[in-house]
Amino acid sequence: MGYGDPLNSTNDLKDRSQTDLIARMLYSEARGESDQGRRGCGYVVRNRMAKNSSEFGGNSYSGVILKKYSFEGMTTESALKPDINSTAWQECLDLAQKFFLNPNSVVNPIGTCLWFVTNSLYKNKIKKSGSTESYTFNGRDYVKVTEKKVIGGHTFFKVQGY
Repeated sequence: MGYGDPLNSTNDLKDRSQTDLIARMLYSEARGESDQGRRGCGYVVRNRMAKNSSEFGGNSYSGVILKKYSFEGMTTESALKPDINSTAWQECLDLAQKFFLNPNSVVNPIGTCLWFVTNSLYKNKIKKSGSTESYTFNGRDYVKVTEKKVIGGHTFFKVQGY
């Protein structure tokens, strides 16, 4: 099977190589973003791997990327059937290969951030108190944001306790 081959269901993702999974995640989540924005999305995966926690799917690309509810884009047609003839796919695949084969060649633009969402979703899920922002995950208690970086259409962040 080649990178980006069409798949019928998310169950088929389990059999894909880690490079293919990284490329599909980047494509489904950030194909319209700049290289820096795509690197940020990739580094969320790397940062979660570094935590080596079952909460994030362990310490492998496949474990983290396929962790249920972690990357919404992985449940879409964009992940299952990427346009492999597009420039965006080729850029995502090139970056995925760098992440997997030569990770030290990829500059981290987001520090230790562990999540990203669209800027509009972030704004809808925070409350501010002075210069402090707190984020709510699915309507649960608000948690203080300790690190934040906005790149293109995404807000990358980390919350207290992580």
